[in-house]
Amino acid sequence: MKFFARIDDTQVGPLGLGQLIEAGVRPSTYVWHKGMADWEKAEDVPEVCRAMRRALAGLDPETGMEIERQNNASDSALPSQEEIAEAEREAASQGLRGLRGLPEPGITPDYSRRPQGVSVIGAIIATLMCFPLTGLVAIWYAMKCQAHWKMSEDPQIKTVTAEQLRRQAHEDARIYRMMMGITFCLGIIMVGFAFSRMMV
Repeated sequence: MKFFARIDDTQVGPLGLGQLIEAGVRPSTYVWHKGMADWEKAEDVPEVCRAMRRALAGLDPETGMEIERQNNASDSALPSQEEIAEAEREAASQGLRGLRGLPEPGITPDYSRRPQGVSVIGAIIATLMCFPLTGLVAIWYAMKCQAHWKMSEDPQIKTVTAEQLRRQAHEDARIYRMMMGITFCLGIIMVGFAFSRMMV
């Protein structure tokens, strides 16, 4: 049976049930086939309504049979669940954070290099001039970062242990930078608050 439909003020057809669904027929779309007295909404025509339900269920709109998946190039290009799990395990072992634990390109830290921008003296100055509480935390992490990196350079420790120490040094450096940023921000807020009190 072939149907006609009014989609976006345009009459299309004649179309089979499968073609009708692909054309974008909705429950409120008016359809007609030979033998009907007048146009009716798709939801009121049993054959079309059944075809829409089948399509929503992932079945063939005309036969109701399960549609076989075709192994085309795009499907084969997708990673399997085993490959995704393996990539997640590998990412977790490297300490990477990304979507579902997968490595994100361009953000992998280079653990073979000493963390840059970590200074105990800079943290002390920030503590004295900005905000003491967070500044003390920054000093602590700067000292930890330097200690972990120095231990990782000891030739007597195992390679795995050295790698873990380097990773920890980079994590310490990340927290140090975060605490320094908070210290400077709080220092600016405190200076602004002091000036506003003086102006009153």
